[in-house]
Amino acid sequence: MKAGVVSRTDLPDAINVVRNILKNLDDKGFEVCVESETAIAIGSKSSSFDLGEMNVDFMIVIGGDGSILRTAMLMREPSTPILGVNLGTRGFLTEVYPGEVSYALERIRKGDYKVEECYKLSSKIKGTDESLPDSINEVLIASSLPSKVIDMNVKVEDENVVNIQADGLIVATPIGSTAYSLSAGGSILAPDLSAMIITAICPDSYFHSIVVSSSCRVKVELAKPRVDALLIIDGRVHKALSPGSVVEIWRSTSKVGFIRFRSFYNRLNRRLQFRHII
Repeated sequence: MKAGVVSRTDLPDAINVVRNILKNLDDKGFEVCVESETAIAIGSKSSSFDLGEMNVDFMIVIGGDGSILRTAMLMREPSTPILGVNLGTRGFLTEVYPGEVSYALERIRKGDYKVEECYKLSSKIKGTDESLPDSINEVLIASSLPSKVIDMNVKVEDENVVNIQADGLIVATPIGSTAYSLSAGGSILAPDLSAMIITAICPDSYFHSIVVSSSCRVKVELAKPRVDALLIIDGRVHKALSPGSVVEIWRSTSKVGFIRFRSFYNRLNRRLQFRHII
């Protein structure tokens, strides 16, 4: 079984965690591919690979949710299961802390784990041919200028839901419901729900959020003649939107997989209470 290893390299603690993981992998008989920047950070003289070149059975990501999102966006095979090792704070996408890695790898070696498959969201700016990457967490439409609200018409299945002024609008997957959408006041969705949540950021009306079927197609139109806006995918990809732009969002055909040993509700309890096991 072949494991890929990628880590944050800006944290001193991360380097020690990587070295410990590599030793554990070797002791348990795994083949290993180390991402190039991670290999440089630990001073490895062994072969290293770009994320887009790594052909592995599972990927170990050391960091937080941001590290996992970046890795999932750049991996050669988007469906390769990810084991997240939490060096961040909440780490909703991660599964274990550094002190649990040996236990986790032993369970993987024995096949004693589950892969939680989560769908992604596709999006496009209507009238353009530009290809946009799928999102794991959310598609965000926000003002490009601080303190400026944007006027939006929100439709689901071509039916008008609300015309709203707000700082922005989030369309999130169940996995993404624990990220920005949660901070903006949206509900948490269990990952096995076939749904997505639309959450307004600081709206000027009674509308706050709505859960819709993942089979629906969401359209968000920027009403004229208000300010320009940004389309932001998982906090990483930014695209400019002009007044009158229409963004379409729908369930992608691709998925991302996470290695899990615990139930979603156990994991949620651990993260919401900021319990760290180092």
